[in-house]
Amino acid sequence: MQAPSEIARLIVTAEGQSARVLEIGERLTIGRSASNSLVLDDQKASRHHAEIRCVGTRRYRLDDVGSANGTWLNGRRVSTPKDLRDGDQITIGGVRLKFIAPPEPQVSHSQSGVSGTALDIRNELVVVLVSDVRNYTSMSEALPSHESSELMTQWFRETAEIIEANGGTVDKFIGDAVMAYWVAAADSDAKKEVNAALSAARSLVHCAGRFSEKFSDKLSGYAFEIGVGLNVGPATLCNVGSAEHQSFTVVGDTVNVAFRLEPLSKTGDYRVIVSDEIAGRACDEHRFRKLGETEVKGRRQPVSTLGLVISADAGQSVGNATA
Repeated sequence: MQAPSEIARLIVTAEGQSARVLEIGERLTIGRSASNSLVLDDQKASRHHAEIRCVGTRRYRLDDVGSANGTWLNGRRVSTPKDLRDGDQITIGGVRLKFIAPPEPQVSHSQSGVSGTALDIRNELVVVLVSDVRNYTSMSEALPSHESSELMTQWFRETAEIIEANGGTVDKFIGDAVMAYWVAAADSDAKKEVNAALSAARSLVHCAGRFSEKFSDKLSGYAFEIGVGLNVGPATLCNVGSAEHQSFTVVGDTVNVAFRLEPLSKTGDYRVIVSDEIAGRACDEHRFRKLGETEVKGRRQPVSTLGLVISADAGQSVGNATA
């Protein structure tokens, strides 16, 4: 159970009503339906409008769940899940919600000699997954704005569920892309995390296929497809940003390579591109096809790349795992 000082809160303000404070907890749903945690008496709110979820220590994420009139964060409509910062203003119809983050832990003078926030910076062996939606700009132009928002809201929700079900952490959503990571339990071995990430990548590709079928009537001339890049190696987990607006993330060469691998799926036969380090830690159920070395911008050494064989493209591969 969270201590009172560790619980995030919302200050809820609506015209003609007194402001009230609501604790968020692990998950808070918002909408007109009585089944929501926060019920809004506002005709511009959908029955199931938005939700706020705790996705890590003192980390909360706002998600519009396909509302008709939109959820607004600091004056901008929410089209992808957004991490919340202390003082953020959420607007739904005529209701205003102010997010109050839990306070950061403080260290005493005796512990550090300096009073202030305890920054969490550590080096770990990390698996990084980067996934991006193909032809998103063209698809969004072919759909009305509310349908495009609903499509991506559903996609990001299912993406997060798949990653979290496989033990990963969603680090951030960037436009139509998502970055996630797995921290190795053992410093010298990430086989468990590599195979979990590969399973997540497979599930994401299959999920995209179901999306393409489900929305085929709306996406005339387009297929809903994704590309995925996977890499493993040392990285730094740390707080970034100003003192007032910090977020926890993963940085380093391992992350950069994962971002460079993902676009390679645009031109080849494979939706998931992995580094040799990933393939070397994979179990036998995952099969690959060697694709050769590729130059990575800003990096002296090229990266050996492989394509992950998934049922949809199994006929395009021959031999065993790395033949």
